[in-house]
Amino acid sequence: MEVDLALVADAANVSQEGKLNILGIFDTIWAREFPFRHSAMVFVLRVTAGFTDAGTHQLQVRLMGADGEQLFKAEGPLKVPHGAPGRSVRPHVIMGLGGVSFPKPGDYSFEVIVDEEPLKSVPLHVMPAPTAQSGDKLA
Repeated sequence: MEVDLALVADAANVSQEGKLNILGIFDTIWAREFPFRHSAMVFVLRVTAGFTDAGTHQLQVRLMGADGEQLFKAEGPLKVPHGAPGRSVRPHVIMGLGGVSFPKPGDYSFEVIVDEEPLKSVPLHVMPAPTAQSGDKLA
């Protein structure tokens, strides 16, 4: 099993036809002050799994700070359906995240762990928003 898509976005859903729709992918947040609370975002994960991966796996997603501190951890089952022999399947997870708080600017990351094996690290940069200098005009 491997992660073939992992990202942070404004929103995501699955259509009636089973299409994964993602809106507003980003890897940087600009904040005016810290601590900063981001109102809403989603973490989207899709894995490619083979015939022998079918079943339920333990999924963990951790948001880590640059200093190694864990801001939060979400865990639950990752259900991989049976596919045809020789063909892979691509189950996905859309994780809604509301009110995530970032204590300071820096490099954060979402760590994806399946069955206690780290599979992917997705960077998220939280930066201070530029401030207007005296005399500057803002459009």
